[in-house]
Amino acid sequence: MTFFHDEAHRQNVLHCLRKKNRIYPDGKADNYYLSALYILLSTKNNLNKKTRRFIDGEGIEFEKMLSAQDFPSSEIKLIKLAANLFNGSMEVSPSELINTLDDENFELALQAIFFRRTGCHVRDLLPAVEAVPELEQEDEDEEEMYMF
Repeated sequence: MTFFHDEAHRQNVLHCLRKKNRIYPDGKADNYYLSALYILLSTKNNLNKKTRRFIDGEGIEFEKMLSAQDFPSSEIKLIKLAANLFNGSMEVSPSELINTLDDENFELALQAIFFRRTGCHVRDLLPAVEAVPELEQEDEDEEEMYMF
């Protein structure tokens, strides 16, 4: 089960993957970008508003991101994890994540690690669509109406 903070988080990640051409022809998302973007574009505590300007066509500027503004300790750990998953440029230990992150951000970190390890098809990032029984019933009634 993919965990997104909310629908805006999901849309931010999908939009950026598409914009950066990080969805391959077979539909799989680039797992380096996906894992980093999944963290950096989180809407929890508006992390996405603080980080998105450091994401461009050339990559992600983690050093500039951290030096340009002050982040709470937990967000610094998440950014370092994103950098590590993206290109190994920063270090963060599991104990730092365990001791610093609240439950929701810890789940965010675990999901990002999972994305980096296994990858993901873009269809798995989309919300599940449920069948609407009323529409199916209407179609059957309509067919009966036009049968002669």
